[in-house]
Amino acid sequence: MGDSFYEYLLKAWIQGNKTGSVKNYRQMWEASMEGLISLTRKTTSNFYYLSEKNGDSFSDKMDELACFVPGMLALGASGYGPEKAKEIMNLAKEDMSVGTSWSILRPETIESLMYLWRLTGNKTYQDWGWEIFQAFENNSRIESGYVGLKDVSSP
Repeated sequence: MGDSFYEYLLKAWIQGNKTGSVKNYRQMWEASMEGLISLTRKTTSNFYYLSEKNGDSFSDKMDELACFVPGMLALGASGYGPEKAKEIMNLAKEDMSVGTSWSILRPETIESLMYLWRLTGNKTYQDWGWEIFQAFENNSRIESGYVGLKDVSSP
């Protein structure tokens, strides 16, 4: 997924004050979201996730880089009518299960949690972000900054 492209279409529209001169960014983002939403899958327990598409086949996994999507959907939901915004926010609120034990300090999850907290007022998102920050501080902080971890489950 060319994740930055989709994210920055929306952010260009927002940073351009949502005016007519940047309306084309919003339109391109909306068109691309139809394709993105077609990649969502739902388990029997109503768990949503974004699958990866490779040619005609789908892979039932979602990597950390794709964790920008909930925040992006939440940011973009405000430009839709009430019914479509509700549908997009319901997708954005779903959480994901951990499939790997390493951490390379990617910011996508925390950014999404911040947007979800600010847009919904739901303190759970703020708490999750704080827990991740504390884990970074406790486990990844070194004298010169931060370091990734091969296995977050071992001390």
